[in-house]
Amino acid sequence: MYISAGNLPSLWANTVQTAKMSQAFAQKLKHFELVTSGDISATFRGMDKDFQAWYNLERPYNLVRLPLHIQVNYPFSKSYRNYSYFRLATLYACWKCPSLVYTRTPEIVNLMTKFGIPVVWEWHEPIQPNSSLAPLLTSNYLIGFVTLSPYLMDSLIQSKISPNKVFISPSAADISSFLPAQSKAAARQKLGLPQDAKIALYSGHLYNYKGIPTILEIAQLLPECQFLLVGGWQKDVERVRLSCQERHLTNIQLTGHVAQSELATYLYASDIFLLPTSQTWELAQTTSPLKLFDYMATKRPIVASALPTIMQTVEDGETALLVKSDEPKAWKEAIAKLLKDRTLSERLAQNAFQKVQTLTWDKRADEILKFAAHQLQGVDSQNFQPRINLIRHTIKDVYGKLTTKFKVNP
Repeated sequence: MYISAGNLPSLWANTVQTAKMSQAFAQKLKHFELVTSGDISATFRGMDKDFQAWYNLERPYNLVRLPLHIQVNYPFSKSYRNYSYFRLATLYACWKCPSLVYTRTPEIVNLMTKFGIPVVWEWHEPIQPNSSLAPLLTSNYLIGFVTLSPYLMDSLIQSKISPNKVFISPSAADISSFLPAQSKAAARQKLGLPQDAKIALYSGHLYNYKGIPTILEIAQLLPECQFLLVGGWQKDVERVRLSCQERHLTNIQLTGHVAQSELATYLYASDIFLLPTSQTWELAQTTSPLKLFDYMATKRPIVASALPTIMQTVEDGETALLVKSDEPKAWKEAIAKLLKDRTLSERLAQNAFQKVQTLTWDKRADEILKFAAHQLQGVDSQNFQPRINLIRHTIKDVYGKLTTKFKVNP
């Protein structure tokens, strides 16, 4: 059972990973379900065509949408976080008694360990010893911790987690989402983009720490190149558009959010992909961007920030050009080099495409499931009684409230 944060579908990139990993898990497990929140009608629909199209899922799977609302205007908002959902999802898990819960949500980890349900927690940020999350790492029911990078290991060990519980697994790609391949000409015709333009594309959110200010400066240095920014919350799109107007930039196009099913066309319409993550971002050393793997799967040359986790996946001069973050002139030179040297561009793109064939969600899910199966061997099945634990907790909670209200001495 994969218990999400309850906000699927939404524009958050992490929900794409949740949906794709669930698709991969479902192919390998006889009994699997993804849990999220929803409204009454969605509860009966489950995995409907709209949800499937939102995440470009080829293989439908069991989607449980807990009925917390009368009606929801999907997708969920940026700020949606419902603590009633966490409690209802816990009740559901106690009722179903899954062998294992997988989640990216710390509130769910806390509740699963409280009720004695084995849980594997995927988390992509450091956890310091003084963090409120640190106590979760020492629970016997937290049987595994999945993260993206070995650079996170130090903070985890300092927070007393057993190294044997940690499994490192970078992000991945859904290669089938980009098949069949589209010609550049056909993709541009579909999108109404000029056939003769040199287009550098960035996909994803438009936060400053993603390197958007760097892209704007590059655009000033390369007026002959068109820059296509695909994605972003509407508020961020308007902010970046205003910055372009203030700089008198006419070679930047912003699309706003694009459905996963439409993303491939934008990628195939481009000449170069950009991944300019800023080194000033506090998570720059630990990020494993989904866009990098999408880029690799569509066979175009990549210019990326020379950051540790990016360098885990691509190698400078072999599968990408790696450039120091936040240095627009160096980025301008790298882009100009690729536009001029077609042989280099094709070699980098082909090498990256070959490498990503082994970096799929299916393979990632397979490795995580093997890790989880090994970790489950150490779980005492005699103590696996979530329903009984739920009853005990409920009685204790009710009794505590009664004794407080009526001042009864226990």
